Amino acid sequence: MAESKTEEVAQDQDDKGTGSITDFLKAPRKKRKNYVILALGDQFDIDLSNSIDGFVKKTFNTLATSMPTTARELARQFGRNISLLVINDEFTDPIEVMELVVGLKRKRHTEVIPVLFMTRNPQRLVEYYHQYLLEYQESDEFIYYPGVSRNQIFSRIRNGIETKNKRRSRRYKIDRTVSFYHLEKDKTIPGRFLDLSVHGALLKAESECLFKIGDQLRVNIPVGTILNGEKGDFLKLAAKVRRVYISGEMAGVSFEYLSESQIYCLTRFLTSTVSKEMERRSLAFKPTAPQR
Repeated sequence: MAESKTEEVAQDQDDKGTGSITDFLKAPRKKRKNYVILALGDQFDIDLSNSIDGFVKKTFNTLATSMPTTARELARQFGRNISLLVINDEFTDPIEVMELVVGLKRKRHTEVIPVLFMTRNPQRLVEYYHQYLLEYQESDEFIYYPGVSRNQIFSRIRNGIETKNKRRSRRYKIDRTVSFYHLEKDKTIPGRFLDLSVHGALLKAESECLFKIGDQLRVNIPVGTILNGEKGDFLKLAAKVRRVYISGEMAGVSFEYLSESQIYCLTRFLTSTVSKEMERRSLAFKPTAPQR
């Protein structure tokens, strides 16, 4: 009789154990947290650091924040789900910062993990980024934080989290060969316009050239075939670099000191180019007639 009771207790314990395992296997897996990692370091403005942390927590209440204090601690967090890495390029030695980010990108190569660099030295950052991380430029950005408001910093952080720093769609996307004379370098460099408006353009250098904000340029746009040579074969415009993309080789430029004649030619060139591009795309989507 005692043996029978012992067997019943043992069976009951086995049933409970089996039920627990079954319940565990059937239960939904606990969702891992997504993090915004703020690797800013002890040299960074503590008030700004706290403001950034507070902004993320208030605006994105489903995300957690982490503030590593050493390179080793930061590297240990690279296995987490990362919505955005905000890193000061003085968090540790600037080259070590680049190597840390390279390590993250390679470790998580199947994912897009955006990085926002905070810097007090944009030119140095762009040079190092161009050397170490050029292939990742589509998902990374930088901001010269002493020269902007906190709202501008928050806006960049929001963009990094919500869009992974993808480039915003532009009004007139084109792909046009140009050249430009760089005043400081005193040489003419081949380039391409990737977008264009009557106020400015996105310019990509086709040979080794790292832009910096404030560079003075003279852009030469081939317009002979479009304007039928009535104003010459080239439209020459003064331009100034207003924004440098983190690759260093792409810049947002504004056109400066345009005369009425230049505005007229630029408008005609832009209208003609966009119309032809729209026509080309329209033809590409037209169904071909069935062959008889």
